[in-house]
Amino acid sequence: MGFAAHARDLRNLLSVAAKLRALAAETRAKGDQLLYLMTAEALEKRADRLAATLQDEHHDQDVENIAPWRHRPVDLII
Repeated sequence: MGFAAHARDLRNLLSVAAKLRALAAETRAKGDQLLYLMTAEALEKRADRLAATLQDEHHDQDVENIAPWRHRPVDLII
């Protein structure tokens, strides 16, 4: 990730944090629960710090040049 992040990276961090919070709510072991909550909080703080460096994304840019792994949607009726 480095010092700058994209929105996708922030979503991934927050997604993992949310899953850890759900796991903490389901577990019975207090030690594990505390570990999950502390890790989720650390990930949320990291995402908050990276959000400050998030550059404004321009929606008018050509997506294919930015993300070459994306393919054009296929319009196919079966």
